[in-house]
Amino acid sequence: MTEDIWVKGYVYSVDVAEEPAGKYRGQIFIKSHRLSGRTFEPPVVIQTPAAFKREHAAEIEARALARELIDSGSVEERLGAPAAQSTQAAV
Repeated sequence: MTEDIWVKGYVYSVDVAEEPAGKYRGQIFIKSHRLSGRTFEPPVVIQTPAAFKREHAAEIEARALARELIDSGSVEERLGAPAAQSTQAAV
């Protein structure tokens, strides 16, 4: 697993998992969003859609996907909405 990477407040790392067919799939472990104070314990895992013959290719794909998701704002869809604090008055 790589060291923590910090992009636009998100803290994540990437890793590679071996699949049964001898291929490798990249994984992104999103740990927190420091700007909003959200922490994900355990980390949210996002796998790359493609599998590769080489570990290095899978790691590159995971790094690129993480950056794409963060830059486009799509990462929030994968993380789910933050827990809403309900302040409804009793009726």
